Amino acid sequence: MLNGIKQIFGKEMARILKDKKMVFSVFLLPVLIMVVLLTIINNLAGQMQSDIEEHKAIVWMQNEPDSFETFLASAGAEYDIRTIDSDSDRGEAEDAILNGDADLLIEFPVDFDAMIAGFQEGDAVPQIKTYYNPSEEYSSQAYQEISVGVLESYRQTLLAGRVGNPDAITVFTVNSDNDDMVIQDDEKASGQALGMMLPYFITILLFAGAMGIGTDMIAGEKERGTMASLLVAPVKRSSIVLGKVFALMVVSGISSLVYVAGMVICTPFMMDSMTGMDEALNLNLGPDQILMLGLLLVAIAFLYSAVVALISVFAKTTKEASSYIMPVYMVVLVVGLLTMFRMGDGGPWDYYIPFYNSAIALQAILSHELTMSQYLITLVETLALGGILTVLIARAFNNEKVMAL
Repeated sequence: MLNGIKQIFGKEMARILKDKKMVFSVFLLPVLIMVVLLTIINNLAGQMQSDIEEHKAIVWMQNEPDSFETFLASAGAEYDIRTIDSDSDRGEAEDAILNGDADLLIEFPVDFDAMIAGFQEGDAVPQIKTYYNPSEEYSSQAYQEISVGVLESYRQTLLAGRVGNPDAITVFTVNSDNDDMVIQDDEKASGQALGMMLPYFITILLFAGAMGIGTDMIAGEKERGTMASLLVAPVKRSSIVLGKVFALMVVSGISSLVYVAGMVICTPFMMDSMTGMDEALNLNLGPDQILMLGLLLVAIAFLYSAVVALISVFAKTTKEASSYIMPVYMVVLVVGLLTMFRMGDGGPWDYYIPFYNSAIALQAILSHELTMSQYLITLVETLALGGILTVLIARAFNNEKVMAL
């Protein structure tokens, strides 16, 4: 039996590896596409951020006091200031903000400087109103910079003029000079950052790799008529099944490792551009975690290969097999998405859910949070389920009606 498995395994591996187009499409093309996409995302995100930072905000002012004009000049703030002198100007300003042609409207109370200078206890506190369009990047940036930053500095300046020393009425500050306020495990934080995306891509790419090759291994041979000659060869049908499943598992596993390596290399660049992280991701997996990760990837590849092979047995052509597999592929997509938005540690029963447990186990390995019991439950269940499906494939191979489809 072992010789039969070895023969079928060798035949399938040779057929795949000798086909340069298949090697390129399975191992290299997805990585190239991924690198190109991440590079484009990185460049576009960087250009967008630079464009926002270099943009000169267009700010409409209503009842602008002299003190604010003087403050902006002394602070060196450069904005395209436009003054509202009438109701028509106010309407023009609001329309411009709505259409993205202006960024911010600042409305001061009438006689603002006089109200500040003559303020007495019990008087109404003057209110400065700002208006912006959160759906416009320039407008949101102007709001954050001016409403949150510039106006607060202006308030402190006016307060200093009123009381002499604004610190005298400051009850307390929060983290004004606390450089050590962040307490975290950098390796765990990096693992969680990668764990948001990697399990999603691993599960999808593993299944996609198995789907692309597996349909051709079984349904494709049926379509070409080579399966009939293979079934009458002096090789047990169970050996044919195991040889094909193992070959599919190896190919999909190798392809997933290539994809993961590409993701690990490209993800820090994408994280830097998308989140503004200054520090590089610091992922350090020990030998035990690398071993756990490797064994789990093998188990997942085995399960997905068995799923694809089982479905392909009942199809006459590769096109038909692909249509049968697509609903399962959608389930895998949903499972991957669930891991991206998973909060907390979840429940203990999560590791008993097929397919989902392997995805969250990958996530927990990267974040150094997976316990040995959770890992063993996931690994054993994944291998057992793959074994059960392989037995069903062998039975289907022994069913002449199924193989004659």
